[in-house]
Amino acid sequence: MANISLTTDTYAGYFSDVIIASSVLGARTIENGYITLHTNVDDKATAVFVDSSVSIDDANGTFSSSSTASLDEIKFTLGKYMINAELDYKNLDSFWLASQQPRGAAGDYVAPASLEDALNQHFAQKASLFVGASIWGGSAAAITQFGASQGLAQGGSNAVTGLIDKMLADSSVNDVAVGGTYKQDISAFTKASDAEITVTSNADFAVGDIVTFENVVGSSGTDWSGLSGKSHAIKSLVSTNAFTIELDTSAFTGTWSSGTVTCITKENVVSALEACYSGMADSIRLAPDTAIYVPSRIAAAYKIAQAEAAYSPSVYSADYQLSYLGYPLYEIPEMRPNAVVVSRVANLHFATPLLSDLNSVLIADQASVNASRTIRYRLDFCFDVNISDGKSITLLS
Repeated sequence: MANISLTTDTYAGYFSDVIIASSVLGARTIENGYITLHTNVDDKATAVFVDSSVSIDDANGTFSSSSTASLDEIKFTLGKYMINAELDYKNLDSFWLASQQPRGAAGDYVAPASLEDALNQHFAQKASLFVGASIWGGSAAAITQFGASQGLAQGGSNAVTGLIDKMLADSSVNDVAVGGTYKQDISAFTKASDAEITVTSNADFAVGDIVTFENVVGSSGTDWSGLSGKSHAIKSLVSTNAFTIELDTSAFTGTWSSGTVTCITKENVVSALEACYSGMADSIRLAPDTAIYVPSRIAAAYKIAQAEAAYSPSVYSADYQLSYLGYPLYEIPEMRPNAVVVSRVANLHFATPLLSDLNSVLIADQASVNASRTIRYRLDFCFDVNISDGKSITLLS
């Protein structure tokens, strides 16, 4: 492959739709049907929901119009993103050869038919990973979560607010209160090279467990409040009610005032799910699409807790579809740690315009432009998420 040969450098119609769909709709949450899709949203749009009040009268009474209709709406403001890459011929050659290698024990790997297909598959996977993480944690958190491992970075100021933050900002959402060891008030937060946090009890925690902060308030500045929504691993257990994390707070401005910390482990995961189940709105208990959404860490903790209860002491086998009291429990690897959501699929929304100038794919050989031995790849895509009927959603975070 000494000479790069591109059969096409632009995409339109069906082929563009396929590439965009695999890039934007390839996220696990979307592919598995865990969220409601809106694929015709262009730039800014509003989805309107209609409700009505009905008066039930005595059948012997006279007719009178007494019902009213009310409109509720959710708004989408699309976050616009672009993947742009410039690859030299040497790297392209290696990239192409790697894409043609047989993979899998069964040898059933179907290699891309062309260099364009290989590039599109590669960058579509990057985009779908970013979209999937953005759905739950927002675009900034997606970069933090996968930037180092997947080579993702973000430029510009465009942002999508994830579902968890949308729920936290909606006062009608039932936010599970402090309880048990899974969610506790912070009673002390020190300024130190390894910050020390004091809670009621750390009996269910272990070194390496992940804790997530929320509603952290300080006396001045944003150092302390900036911890809200952030997760850190436990470095050491100091006493029966304190632990340290590898976070240097010694230079933080002001002093800590209040906040909560959530840490769901195999020791308390059943109690956490019970709290979420108890907080579930009655209006969705019998809905066919009601589900419990958890990150992989909580799914693993739940599996281990069940295995230890059923097969104690040490023989575990098989995997199975997770559920809790009859409700499917969906594992979302891209969710931030220590978050549990109980919701109908119908109340979680993802918006994008599949057929729009906002979404496009372009591959351009630069040899004829500036005599450089490179090609440029550009993928434009956009999306947003939102929730509806917040009062029927329960959140533990």
